[in-house]
Amino acid sequence: MTFTRLAFAPGIFKDDSPLQAQGGYTDADGIRFVGGLPETVGGHEDASTTEMEGICRGMFAWQDNTRYPWLGAGTHQRLYAMDLDGALTDITPATSYVSLQSVSLTTVSGSTTVTATTWTHGLVAGQKFKFENATVTTVGGVTVNGTYTVDSVASATQFTFTAVETASSSAGPTATTVNISIFLAPGETDGLEGAGYGTGGFGSGGFGGSGTGLTLFPRTWSMDQWGQNLLASPRGGGLYEWAPYTSGTELTTDGTFSTASGWSIGAGWSVGAGTAQGTAGVGSTLSQTVVLTAGAWHLMTVNVATVSAGGMVPVIGSTTIGASMTAAGNYRFPFFSAGGTSQARLLKNSTFSGRVDDVSLIVLPRAQLVTNAPTQIGSVFVTEQRIVVACGSNLDGSFDALQLDWSDAEDNQDWTATATNLAGGFTLPRGGRIVRGLPSIGENLVWTLTDLWRMRYNGNPASVYDVTQAGSDCGLIGPNAAASVGGVWYWMTPKGAFFAYDGSAPVMIPCSLGRDLSDHLAYVQGDKVYASAVVGKNYSEIWWFYPDSRDGTECSRYVIYDTIGQTWSCGELDRTAYVNAGIFSYPLAADSSGQIYFQEKGFSANGAALSFSLTTAFNKAPNSDAVIINGVKPDGDDIQGGYTITFKSRSRDARGVFDRTYSAINCTASSGQKSKRVKGEMVSMTFAGNTAPLFWRMGAMEFDAIGIAKSK
Repeated sequence: MTFTRLAFAPGIFKDDSPLQAQGGYTDADGIRFVGGLPETVGGHEDASTTEMEGICRGMFAWQDNTRYPWLGAGTHQRLYAMDLDGALTDITPATSYVSLQSVSLTTVSGSTTVTATTWTHGLVAGQKFKFENATVTTVGGVTVNGTYTVDSVASATQFTFTAVETASSSAGPTATTVNISIFLAPGETDGLEGAGYGTGGFGSGGFGGSGTGLTLFPRTWSMDQWGQNLLASPRGGGLYEWAPYTSGTELTTDGTFSTASGWSIGAGWSVGAGTAQGTAGVGSTLSQTVVLTAGAWHLMTVNVATVSAGGMVPVIGSTTIGASMTAAGNYRFPFFSAGGTSQARLLKNSTFSGRVDDVSLIVLPRAQLVTNAPTQIGSVFVTEQRIVVACGSNLDGSFDALQLDWSDAEDNQDWTATATNLAGGFTLPRGGRIVRGLPSIGENLVWTLTDLWRMRYNGNPASVYDVTQAGSDCGLIGPNAAASVGGVWYWMTPKGAFFAYDGSAPVMIPCSLGRDLSDHLAYVQGDKVYASAVVGKNYSEIWWFYPDSRDGTECSRYVIYDTIGQTWSCGELDRTAYVNAGIFSYPLAADSSGQIYFQEKGFSANGAALSFSLTTAFNKAPNSDAVIINGVKPDGDDIQGGYTITFKSRSRDARGVFDRTYSAINCTASSGQKSKRVKGEMVSMTFAGNTAPLFWRMGAMEFDAIGIAKSK
């Protein structure tokens, strides 16, 4: 009995026949190649303490000024921030506010469903809203004040939502007056257009196209860091900024206007019973000294009970932050501050006569629309000059999918080009539409459906950036389908090909499983493709998660490109967004249920069994009619848990092709030799495991194998 070592070429070769790929592997799941040898990928553990609402299609990790790590995560319904402990905060921006609105609520005994009959609301299913300051606080046992989600829309003036409590009785319609905050509406879950490669096809939403074309796409998010703040833009929406504060810290001492608590009462104002009364005759202020938070959006809320004449404006320091309040209502004034001590003031004119019930000033715990930025953006990024770039923009009025617009340096609220700032713009001459722009080393990269463009800073205020074409026929399939490692960018094209760019010119990467991917990629959902670098101690990889038509419409499978060995692997995993380690100790990823995980951590699937499989090509002994295997000596490194080896033989003759699968051999780290009788014209093997913990790295596998010589 003679044992011989069999060596296999690294990588997965799906695009060759099982015999043509002899000496290699034809399929894998949960396997990477390190130093030319296969080993299992790491496990995963829960990172977030709760699940997000919606499907995550954008993640970005950064640190605040104290070097505390944060993760931004955008789903098709919400925007979240996650802290180091895994606590998720909903920072979805409020897009509008309705003051003193009459709403009729109806409940049904034993049901959590509440029907609201309202103004022409414009809400959609899945959209969040918040009732505040309701004059009727309960209806049928349901608390009116609170944050809710629209369940269904019956008409332009009626919708339903689910209450926290089960209604104790049938009630209503009961009218109440409320203040309503309305949050960003959900985006599309799936790509909707069926033509061409990707949801947009070639030319959809192209030069001069309308912004309505953006509704064809699943909602993705682009994010970047602005100092310690997060900039985030939902595809087709505006630019939002969030300072890392998860609670609305009250900056005024109280709302009673007491001089003892720091309020300064100007002429023409009188205070009593916790309210301030303004009378005509003189223009003056009601003010309090406040300490504003540096680099954060704030919200001043003014509850005006009555106005019989005149008006008053909100002022911070010497800056008016909103329009004049000339009628009763609950007014909200967001503003950005560089921080420091200032005066929060209500400045009434000489004819004002009215009563103010309350003034509140807080640090905004939600993202806020950035003033003066485009309101329809394809994607955004921040350059090393601290300039915000909108890729696809409506800054000039109508949305242009090939337009680049950018802000002044160090000022994300100044987008108007002048002779004294660096704001500006450039229209790409071709490409269908911009898919994504990203900052790189010494330049910025912009992908269209068909091309790659370079943006290089020139320091000339008249042009700011030189925009030149870097390559053609190498576009980007989706806004999250590009990632970089070691200064080199890698991406997937709308045709399912792969390219790399190191600063010179884009180069196609040969892919040994490209046809299998291309044949099954759900192209209409191509905008969901998500790429990330995954770098460990001995490996440097790019992973692409993609929707496979065999599984449905969400990302269910992945391919891995090993940038060191230039080999490919593949597998199945439900991950819709992914960000590499660095800010956090482990990579972070989200699945389609909204759970965020630490990846490459531990040796289990969140405590459950982790699985892998690796299948070799069919191997045939040279100048032989058949192969006979009598046994195997397993060899591996750092093995945790058991694994199996399953042989499959194949024979071909005039009658056809005949396969036989043999019973599995069970192996552990202590297995020395296993006997198995296998015979066929050619033989393949599958290595597999499903345990917790699990780790396997192939060593020098030896087989007692002989070839039967061909008959003469």
